[in-house]
This record gives sequence, structure tokens and C-alpha cells, in this order.
Amino acid sequence: MTHCTACRAARPQSARLLSLFDSLGPIMSGPSSSHTAGMARIGRMGRSLVGGTPERITLHFFGALSHTYKGHASDSAVVAGLIGEREDSPNVRHALRLAAERGVEVEIRTHPDSDRNPNTVSMELTRGGRTYAVVGVSVGGGEIEMTELEGFPLCLRGNEDGALFIGPDGLGRAVFEERLGALSGFSCVKDGERTLYLCLAGKPFPDGADMPGLEMFPVRNILGNKLADAEPLFSTLAAMAEMAGGDLPGLIERYEARRSGTGRDEVRAAVLHHWEVMKASMADGLAGKSDMLAGLVPGDAGFRLARRVESGQALSGRTIGMAVARALAVMENNGSMRCVVAAPTAGACGVLPGAILSVAEERGLSDDAIVDGLLVAAAVGVLVAMRAPISGAIGGCQSEIGVASAMTAAGLAQLGGGTPEQVIHAAAIALKNLLGLICDPVAGPVEIPCIKRNAVGVSNAFAAADMALAGITSRIPPDEVVDALINVQGLLHPDLRGNLRGGLASTATGRALKDEWYARMKRMQA
Repeated sequence: MTHCTACRAARPQSARLLSLFDSLGPIMSGPSSSHTAGMARIGRMGRSLVGGTPERITLHFFGALSHTYKGHASDSAVVAGLIGEREDSPNVRHALRLAAERGVEVEIRTHPDSDRNPNTVSMELTRGGRTYAVVGVSVGGGEIEMTELEGFPLCLRGNEDGALFIGPDGLGRAVFEERLGALSGFSCVKDGERTLYLCLAGKPFPDGADMPGLEMFPVRNILGNKLADAEPLFSTLAAMAEMAGGDLPGLIERYEARRSGTGRDEVRAAVLHHWEVMKASMADGLAGKSDMLAGLVPGDAGFRLARRVESGQALSGRTIGMAVARALAVMENNGSMRCVVAAPTAGACGVLPGAILSVAEERGLSDDAIVDGLLVAAAVGVLVAMRAPISGAIGGCQSEIGVASAMTAAGLAQLGGGTPEQVIHAAAIALKNLLGLICDPVAGPVEIPCIKRNAVGVSNAFAAADMALAGITSRIPPDEVVDALINVQGLLHPDLRGNLRGGLASTATGRALKDEWYARMKRMQA
């Protein structure tokens, strides 16, 4: 298989320049941004490529996901996307039933001993008498890459418009532009006598667009935050702090406006919308009526702790006590497959909103101040995620709770009046405190220890922010702390990355809960 000359430069790494809303988001149905929201997005891309809802679906899960897919509703999420549901739809939970009601056949195959990326889903999609092979990878935090179509390698991230074509070799860009109009990107991959052509455009091709003699696979932007300029305004924590002057939130607004081609007012409005969803998820969780997907925990921890804080008995005081209670409540909302905002992942989605709301209440902060804090938090998440995986299955829980705590510490330092230097040192202190944190979910669902582990992210963020605001710095520079994260991720044993074999999952009680959950799953599937 060979790549055309155009292909080598067509999809540079800069094409992965992340939006703030890749870090502060997606808005999604729980419980996992990688294994639920990301899988739903992969399904949506698969549906676009084959031109609609398939009549038959075969899904292949690999490695750790072979064990955890049911506890993360990954099968239901992929199917939800394939039948046309978004990642924030309440129907994600019911997609398998909905597919059956619509006559769509679904088969699941697992490959637990595979050494493929464990966030991979391979799909065989039958539509109109033709079966298509499509592969996608959930990168973390809801971010995806479509990596194969009909055996051809590709790299689509869900924010593109255009089409893929398969046909004979030898067609150049001009041939496609003559029929389809101006293209913003063109590449090709040759495999024997067949060639895959990627044609990207500034907007979707009109209905009926085609290339005679070639098979067409439509590509649709499913994310909304289209990449408008692949040249980053800044790409390191140090550069961000240096460029900020006295207005770090303003610099971050400019980053997103340039990256996504939107106005700064639109950026702030979108952040505020995400904040409203966060507040709703806190309120829902604090009601104490969370119907947990697996039922391994009662689902009322946030409610119980909030009640103790309100009574004045919390040893940690009101601000941190309520921050932790709210973090637990959001995670219980997430574990019930209700709507949350990943920050940067669903497994860590309680840390940021719990801390920000509690400080905002205590200090009487305006929505504008809160948006400033969230902008700063999101930027830190983006700068980490562009270099390091933020999926527990790839890099351990340091990649989720650790990064969430760093984002939150930065946001708190901003709310506390910190300088840009203090903001990035708050993030560095928080992140290095949680290096080595493992991913060891009991039985697979995002319940034990994921929910209570958010409490550590909250309290660590407060400590890091207060240290930074007192003028205490990280002796290891912030960007080098990210280097350290990448180093530890690579050294972490696979059994400590969500495989249900290490840590708490290895205990007698953990194994018993796994057996109980698996038996329940078999009954559900019967």
C-alpha cells in the first residue's frame, strides 16, 4: 500500500489542534467519554460513511474494552451513533433496544488478548446488500480518529466535510475539483489497483454529488468546532503564560477564535452554555436519586456529604466540603448515564464544576468571572491533551483525575486573582502530585473507585492553587511536568490501565463484584 505525494502533507499533526471544547466537553450522556461519547461519535461517523443506518452491525472490541464495554455502555453507544443518535442523547442508554425495534441486527465480538489499541472499535456495517469495514479509535475525552475504511488507512477526526472515494488509480486533484468544486484538502492511498481518495471541502458536498465510476463515502462534520486555522496561537504552558500579559482569558479566547473561526463573544457564550449544563448535572446528582448503571454503589454519596456540610459538621469546611459533594454528585449523574460535561473526561467530570461553583458561591463571583476560570482550565486541558493521552485505558487515572485536577487548579488560581505564571504553576503542582495514579475500575463500570476518586482531584486542586497563589512554584517547569506524565504513562503496566486485573480490581471483593456484574450482564443479554 502506497501513499500519493499529496497524502504526506495532507494531514499534518497540526490538524489535531484541539478546541477548548475538546477539553471542556463534550456534553454527553455518561458514563465514559472515551468508551461512551467517543464510541457514539465513531458510530455517527460510520453512519455517515455508509450513507445511513445499517441493516446489520457487527462490532469488535479489543483488549481492556473487551472486559469493560458493557459497564461503559460502549456497545449501546456505537449503535446509538449508527442509528442517528448524538452522544448527548438520553437514547444512548436504550440504543440496543431501539435498534432491535427498527429491525437492525447487532452482534458483538470480543478479543481480550489483542494488542491493538484498547480504545479501538472495528465495525462491519451492512447496508443495501453491501458490507463495509470501518475502524475508529477513541483517543480520550470524546476525541476520535477514524483510522480505516475498507482496509485503507485514513485519519478523520470528525470535524471535516467532504467525501472519500474508492476507485482506479491515477486521478489527480483537478479531476475531482472539476466535478465537486474547490477542495480544501486532497490526498490518496493506493492498494494494488484500487485507490482511496480523500477530498475535503469547506462545507458538505450537495446531495447527489458523485464521481462516476468511483464508490463514494460521505464525510460530515459531527463536532461543530471545525478547524479553521491549524497554526496554534500558542502550544505550551510557558508560551501561553508569556503571551498573556495581564489578560490570560482574553488570550485563550483569541486561541479558540483563531482555531475554530468563531468570534470571541461566541466562545464565551459557548463556555457559559457548558457551565449551565454543569450546574444542572450537579443539581441532578445532589437530589440523591441516581439510578447507577451497574448498581455497585448506592448513588447517594453526593447527597449524603452535602447534607453533612450543610449541618456544619464537615471537617474540611464548607467550600471544599461542598466542592467534593458536588463532584461526587456529578459523577453519580454520570454513572446513571445522564447528561454531564467531560472535563477533560467523563471519569473525572466532577472535579472542575464542583470546585468552581463552590468558590464562586463563597466569593459571590459573576458569570463572567466563572467563564474566565473555565477558559483557563480548558486551555490547560488542551495543552496537556495535545501531547499526552487523557484516557485511563491508555495512561492510567493520572490521565483523567490528574489532568482534571491540573485544569481545576489553574481555574481556581484564575478565580483567586493569580498571574498567568501562578496559573500554570498551580496546574503543574496539581498534576505532579497525582503522577502514577492507576486506572483500576472494579468490574468495569465507572463507579468504583472512579466516583470517590474525583474527591482527591478536588482537594488536590485547592491545595495546588493556594500554594501557587502564595508564590510557591513547581521546581520542575510546568511543561516538563507534562513530559513526566508522558513518561509515567509509558511505564505503567497494562494491568494498571483499566484491564480489571490490578489494584482494587484484584481484591477479593473486587473480583466478587465483577462476577456479580458479569452474571447480571448475561441475564440482560439473554
